[in-house]
Amino acid sequence: MKKMLSLLIIAIFLTNIGQADIAKTNADSDWVIMFYFNGDNKLSDSMQTEINIIKNVRSTDEIKFAILSDSDEIGDTKLYYVIGNNLIEQDWPEESDMDNPDTIVDFVQKVKTDYPAENYCLIPYSNKGAGWQGICYDQNGDGTMITMPELLNALSTVTNNGVNKLAVLFAQSCLCGNLEFRYQIRSYVEYTVGYADCGLSGDLPYEDILTELTDDSSMTSKDFATLIVDLFEPANLPFYKIVQSMGAAQSDKLDDLATAIDDLALFFIDNIDEYKTDIQTAWEDTRKYGITWDIDYFIDLQHFLELLTIDNQEFSNIKTNIISKINDAIIAKAIVEGDHSVGFNLYFPGRKLDYNLALRYDDGVLPSEYEETQFAINTNWDEFIKMYLGIGLNSPPEKPNINGPSSGKAGTAYNFDFCSSDQDGDNLTYCIDWGDESGELCLGPYPSNTRITESHTWTSDGTYTIKAKARDVNQAESDWATFSVTMPKNKIKYQLNILFERFLYRFPFMEKIFDQIP
Repeated sequence: MKKMLSLLIIAIFLTNIGQADIAKTNADSDWVIMFYFNGDNKLSDSMQTEINIIKNVRSTDEIKFAILSDSDEIGDTKLYYVIGNNLIEQDWPEESDMDNPDTIVDFVQKVKTDYPAENYCLIPYSNKGAGWQGICYDQNGDGTMITMPELLNALSTVTNNGVNKLAVLFAQSCLCGNLEFRYQIRSYVEYTVGYADCGLSGDLPYEDILTELTDDSSMTSKDFATLIVDLFEPANLPFYKIVQSMGAAQSDKLDDLATAIDDLALFFIDNIDEYKTDIQTAWEDTRKYGITWDIDYFIDLQHFLELLTIDNQEFSNIKTNIISKINDAIIAKAIVEGDHSVGFNLYFPGRKLDYNLALRYDDGVLPSEYEETQFAINTNWDEFIKMYLGIGLNSPPEKPNINGPSSGKAGTAYNFDFCSSDQDGDNLTYCIDWGDESGELCLGPYPSNTRITESHTWTSDGTYTIKAKARDVNQAESDWATFSVTMPKNKIKYQLNILFERFLYRFPFMEKIFDQIP
């Protein structure tokens, strides 16, 4: 009887260990670290390694660990609380979209309810980082990421509109040391930590970081943000074209930095004609981030300013002020010796086609453009970039080329090719008038320099003039191109035309030569 009673007590204890351990820690902890592990991508295996490291560090009454993990299969989302060195699974839907901001909200709110604490740190972990373009790509989700407006709303919700700020947010994803990313969430987080360029799986020493925190739970938010950066060892990785760097920023200093950058943007706008060449020369030699993806539109602002030699007192004052504000905002940085990195990147594309170019979206569509970031809304940096690149100074498309038979037989359908290019790279719509009062036909839009083929049948004899023009997305139109077609065909002329068309088909370069003959 005693044996059966003992077994019953053990069974009850094992059944309720998770909830019992949570219940006895209702008193406020010093820190709760919330890991938002989005491994529903190629990071699935490395995520499991990180979870085991966290578990082995052991939680304490003062330091708690909560882990929301999603691997690369359907139905494998798990919420764990680390009790001692045990992973205790909690109630959670079997599959969550980690690219949905509501998932972050639900996760943080549940953890804050279960684990009251003095300080909370949120660590979103994912591949396909894209700076201000988004975070947390989920290959089994919507195929997008959490955009900047979505992230702002999510953090506003979980912090009661900034009344109860998160102590630290460490975006463990490429390029999320981006200034626009940090500025976006400045009202809801005391300190941000992020890679200016990119990290690799397993390069962050979680064991050392969390062990030091458990050994000294009285760390301030500034201390912990600094600790993450200080224990990271950046590397030069030429195979990946990555020179690693990481920085920690104090959020309440970012408004002053943004104001100083706004002064720079206004100075550039007012003096663009005089200093555009100087800006371009400095930009070309500036430290860039994201080179591993063959992009060069995330720059190091301080290095850019150091290279910019403009002999103007107003500019010198602006430059000095920006560097001072950078030093105020960046409380810690980890860089490779000799690297010109200040610990964050700033968006500055050097070519028109790169502006609002989708970096990490498979369909090439950017769900939230740069103008929707708080940094662009509150400064003139985007206006400067667009002026510098000539965006808004739209050029019309080239007059289309028309190719097809110049004679034929009424009642027979004939194919004609139309092609135009746009120097701004805009998509084009083709409008065609067949010259027979059948009305204007508009087709598209198509990518610039795309050849389209359209068929038409003339029902009566006569000579017809085909007209075609191209229109870009900004409604700028080319001149009309014309092409003459005769129905019915004159046999001799028809045969000569056929021979001539075959000649041009075989030697296409001759078409340009004939076009130049008046």
